[in-house]
Amino acid sequence: MNELYEKHKYRKFSEIEEIQKDIILKSRVKNFINRYKNVVLIAIFIIMALIIVTFHSTPKTLLLVICMYILMLFSIIYFNTYSIICKNNKITIKMNMQEIQIEYCNLKNVYIENKKSRIFFKKRNNYSLIILYKAPNGNISTIQLPLMFINKNDLNRFLKNFIVKTKKSNNVIKAQKYQFKRLLIKMGLFIIIWLIIIITLII
Repeated sequence: MNELYEKHKYRKFSEIEEIQKDIILKSRVKNFINRYKNVVLIAIFIIMALIIVTFHSTPKTLLLVICMYILMLFSIIYFNTYSIICKNNKITIKMNMQEIQIEYCNLKNVYIENKKSRIFFKKRNNYSLIILYKAPNGNISTIQLPLMFINKNDLNRFLKNFIVKTKKSNNVIKAQKYQFKRLLIKMGLFIIIWLIIIITLII
């Protein structure tokens, strides 16, 4: 995914100029399994073996842990599968039993975002598909979609279907700054609330 991100990262501060044709992008678990078939099978086998070895003496606990493990897998699949349909001059996003429709005239940008995180001392890239659009209230809003179950070739074709302006868009830059400020405010409020709870418990 890093190669695809580098190829299209110029799009982040641009604005959509033209949409070429109708297109559909689907996030399916099948794509992930095809890409990491051997790793997935080995991981499932090892995890199930560890669960059985650890809880084999207590059948009820073993059954409960297996059910929780299956539920976790279904949750990951549920929250990472979706479809994006570009048709009839609008983009329709179907995910988590929701349907969001955006008219082409309100669509500002579509690009890949990379947020770096750390697992212990190792850096990790978290890629997501960002859809930037003008909401009915006039504000610029974003939809962030995971790329775990996306086929790279399908994503590449999807992005290339949106022709962007060659120069940077002030509207898009302002919108992204606004979204970043909102994120900082939410993080600040979250930290303040937890500090208040901790102080209250200590007192």
